[in-house]
Amino acid sequence: MNFRRSRIFLAAGVLLFAAAAGGAWWRIRVREAAARARATAANGEEPDRTCKVKRDDLVIGLIQSGYVNASKKHKLALMANYRTKLLWVIEENSKVKAGDLLARFETADLIELIENQEIELDNLSKELEIAYEAEKILISTNAAELQDAEEKLLQTDDALRKYRRFERASTRDTLDLAISDAEDALDAAKTNYATIRDTQVQTSTEEDADAKKRKQLKEAQAKIEKSENSLEAAENNRRVFRRYDNPSKLSRLVNANEQAKLNLRKISISTASKVVQQKKSIANLRRRIRRCRDQLSRYREYLSQMEIRAPVDGIVIYNDPDRRWNKLDIKPGLEVGKGQVLFTIPEMANLIVEFDLPEQYRSKVAVGNRVIVSPDSLPGVRFGGAISHIDTLPVYLITWDTSSPKIYKTKVKLDYQSPRLVNGMSTQVNIVAKTLRNVLAVPVEAVFEAGDRCFVYRMTAGGPQEVNVTIGESNDNMVEIRKGLEEGDTVCLYRPFRKERRE
Repeated sequence: MNFRRSRIFLAAGVLLFAAAAGGAWWRIRVREAAARARATAANGEEPDRTCKVKRDDLVIGLIQSGYVNASKKHKLALMANYRTKLLWVIEENSKVKAGDLLARFETADLIELIENQEIELDNLSKELEIAYEAEKILISTNAAELQDAEEKLLQTDDALRKYRRFERASTRDTLDLAISDAEDALDAAKTNYATIRDTQVQTSTEEDADAKKRKQLKEAQAKIEKSENSLEAAENNRRVFRRYDNPSKLSRLVNANEQAKLNLRKISISTASKVVQQKKSIANLRRRIRRCRDQLSRYREYLSQMEIRAPVDGIVIYNDPDRRWNKLDIKPGLEVGKGQVLFTIPEMANLIVEFDLPEQYRSKVAVGNRVIVSPDSLPGVRFGGAISHIDTLPVYLITWDTSSPKIYKTKVKLDYQSPRLVNGMSTQVNIVAKTLRNVLAVPVEAVFEAGDRCFVYRMTAGGPQEVNVTIGESNDNMVEIRKGLEEGDTVCLYRPFRKERRE
């Protein structure tokens, strides 16, 4: 940015210097003319400057400075979106044929980028293959884990259903049967005790009947106590089963079943999440591969654009001739970016003339007006043409200076293409707004003003005579005389009697 600003300031300084030099030159010419006039007056001489009035066609228009331009220019720039340096460049004003090499750019860094992209693409492709294999393994592992979880759930379901339907009832029946057997045994023991108690004991002579009976009763009482203990134990077992064993085992089986369900759900979610993550990883690798391939394709395309060749036959011009500022210094080593115009090859087969139409003359000029083009480098040569285009909106003559005058960009189409015209040639453009047929006209320097009247100095036998005239339209050189002069009159192109008036 600082470089561009310095170049703008430099260009502005050059313009100001040129304007000052031009003003100084004009003042010198004016002083020289005034000095010659004073020398002539001092010698008592009058300059022989007269003009004879005659009828002729008067062309009404204006003269502007223009230049020859190609209607079509091939502006060549580095099209790759890649900053590099100019390695070789053809000389300016060289004649080239279509396909000739104009410039070559450095490619070492770009080739290295391409090689790095190729390596990265190869690594990503291998990672993608590994990711696909990992996905297959993951799917297989997930299926095995899900199968195990489902089998455990089936086992807990079976255990819970088996317990509820069979084991619990069987255990309860077993405990009830044990109680019933204990009750029967107790009843039998009590019956046996009563029988022994109520029955006379048969004894031998040697035995004591009472002692034997007491012994039998004691044994019977012991059986009763044992049966009562068995019955109490059986009832306790049933009570423990109902209060503790059954709820505890049922709760344990239910919990195991619920845990198996939760574990199955957990494994289902986990396996699905792992598969999703793996698919995301694969999708990410595929995106990276696609971006890498696109980048590699762009770099390869850039590599093919590291040379600029002529699209047509012509003469090479550096930079963009239509751009006034910020022109590049075209030489090897120049750092170049995309879109910076390095060369222009104009097509010489279709030349036009362009000029800046001052804003104050816009109403006097229209598309279709005839134009006479006079190249500065071809004295006496004239080319006919017509105005083919006038911009709709005006712009500042100096784009960055809002105090500069406004102009309309205007184009002239030539009647025929001459091989003597070349792109960039300076010209004078004489715009013919209209032509007055067969009118009296005198040079503009022959007409003078005093207040609201115009007059000329007509030559008579007695010397110059001041004559009032009525003027009509004019161009830069001639003015129409509608009244006051006749064809054949001679008028002065200066003010006579200036010496007498000064005295």
